[in-house]
Amino acid sequence: MNARATAVSRPTLLFAALAALALSLLWVMSPALAEHGTPGPAVSPTEVAFPGGEPSCPTGDGVRFQDLDLVSGTTLGNVTILNVDVDAGTFDFEADLGFLVSYVFAKGGTPQNVYDYTGFPGGGVAHDDGLVTPNNPSGGPAGISHIDICVVEGEEESVAESVAESIPASAEESVEAGTGTPAGSQPDTAGIFGGSNPLPTVAFSLILLASLAGLAFANVKGARSRS
Repeated sequence: MNARATAVSRPTLLFAALAALALSLLWVMSPALAEHGTPGPAVSPTEVAFPGGEPSCPTGDGVRFQDLDLVSGTTLGNVTILNVDVDAGTFDFEADLGFLVSYVFAKGGTPQNVYDYTGFPGGGVAHDDGLVTPNNPSGGPAGISHIDICVVEGEEESVAESVAESIPASAEESVEAGTGTPAGSQPDTAGIFGGSNPLPTVAFSLILLASLAGLAFANVKGARSRS
């Protein structure tokens, strides 16, 4: 009876230990996945009155996204808008390879927010995120009326430099504004045991120790039954 019981219990304990290990790994990894955030934008906007008329660009060629164009993934004039939320007044953009964005005019309500990227290498940036329209007088950003984006041609070196510069600047702006946490500020253990929270690590250790103890007990019991 003992040998037969051991033959059943050892595979059962092994399966239970492996299942517990897999579940504990999934649990401790899930907080790290949820911590990833969007840092942008790379520059602070300036609110100005909308002058009316077609897009007016100090540098580059202007394109206007409005009405049916205000959808994530829409591309006009070598630039694509992404993660568009018309009601919340937020969006991202990305220029085609070999092009840079020098200005963005985000209109919501009567005024518009102007993002000036001409201080970056090549006179613009290849992408940015977290852009918003001006706030309503009652509070909160106004819905997007339209987006004007000015696009300039850029050398490949300038495009690479603008990407490298816009990411750190974007992270710094977000920390100052309290709108996000750059990935670089996360501790090295964030992707393994859920960041600085010790509870997942302790739980994982206890589950692993219990599983190993169960396997050791099954091995000892099996050895005694065979003897």
